[in-house]
Amino acid sequence: MKKIIILTVLLGLTACQQTPEVITEPLTKNQEKASQLTLVEEEQVKLAKITPLAKLPHEHEDVWQRIRSQLSIEVPDNKEVDKWRKYYLSHPNFMVTISKRAEPFLYYIVEEIEKRNMPVELALLPIVESSYLPYGLSNKSAAGLWQFMPISAKRFNIEQNWWYDGRRDIVESTRGALDYFQFFHRTLDEDWLNAIAAFNSGEGRVGRAMAKNKKANLPSDFWSLNLPTETSNFVPKLLAIADILKRADELNYAFTPIKNSPAVAVIEVEGQLDISLAAQWANINSNDIFKLNPGLNRWATAPDSRYHLMLPISAADSFKAKLTTTNKKDWLRWHSYTVTSGDSLGKISLQYGIDVSAIKKHNRLNSDIIRIGQKLIVPFNHSDMDPLGLAKFSRNKITHTVKSGDNLWDISRKYKVSVRDIVRWNKLSSNSLLQPKQQLAILL
Repeated sequence: MKKIIILTVLLGLTACQQTPEVITEPLTKNQEKASQLTLVEEEQVKLAKITPLAKLPHEHEDVWQRIRSQLSIEVPDNKEVDKWRKYYLSHPNFMVTISKRAEPFLYYIVEEIEKRNMPVELALLPIVESSYLPYGLSNKSAAGLWQFMPISAKRFNIEQNWWYDGRRDIVESTRGALDYFQFFHRTLDEDWLNAIAAFNSGEGRVGRAMAKNKKANLPSDFWSLNLPTETSNFVPKLLAIADILKRADELNYAFTPIKNSPAVAVIEVEGQLDISLAAQWANINSNDIFKLNPGLNRWATAPDSRYHLMLPISAADSFKAKLTTTNKKDWLRWHSYTVTSGDSLGKISLQYGIDVSAIKKHNRLNSDIIRIGQKLIVPFNHSDMDPLGLAKFSRNKITHTVKSGDNLWDISRKYKVSVRDIVRWNKLSSNSLLQPKQQLAILL
């Protein structure tokens, strides 16, 4: 079995891809809710070491078939699973779109799951959570493939700062999600379905439902628990997808093949790196780096960081060679700035789009005090780079032409999006009167 190439160097990031396909009826996005229990102490969250899976031959050329060969969670023949199985079977293009989005990093995620000897079904969960959109953001501020809420991300040491949001980072969010699942599995009677349910609604809610059933001498498995509707659908959606994958030939349902070999290299970079330089060294476009590393908020990695940078496998050697032969002081591009009357670090920060702390660090300033005539070095802020702007490409945009009698509510129901999103996408007021032939942007 080919292993993903991990090139150990000195910095780091992550991965993503989109799709041009249009999904006429996308999945309802599931949000991960913050736990309702008091956060556990750090030592309680530490994960027990798990013996990796024995090496498997994985003769499959396709990652989907590799997943299929290891599916292990029993799928019951009940109405809940059947409802979602029928739904996916009625939307055959959905998995075509998912395959295109997942192609750069599905192999990586499967490898990480196998290393921990966890159910491979978990690699399918981002389909339910985010439709495999790394830039996916819910209306409750859950972000990334795994839809981490800020409080849950903090709990499992997923960093968020001015430079970076690890909830969108493929490497860090996957690590955090698998840590989360291992913790839930240990604390919820070692039941994987209950652990998956807890990922959606929090272990507090699932734990209380289990305790209530046990007190009443009732079973405490997922199917016996009284849980919110969203959570009650969350697990059956995953199981329906797993069942369709397992019986794809029988059900005549296509999963577009994804090559069963690394699509990306994960390169550890220690220090702050200008992404335009990284692109130059890798001989690729800067936007391609941002798409593979959606955790980046800015034009460079964070100062004093160790960052996992995802690059196309074909670009890794070129990048590594340049990185290792270039002095760290040349990893950023600089302005020379002379302080004038009325200047402050805050003013300079706004002028150049650079965080005050970064200016202080690079100039070895111990305070915010600067003097007229003082020379400062200020890293370039590449104004043509907008990492967060790439989020708009992570969803399919269609145009709805308003017909007589249309209203925002009916349009939102048709496309399974919220009225609030339609208003935001088109800069409307919530009580806007639509005009026939008016064109509305809809993101699916």
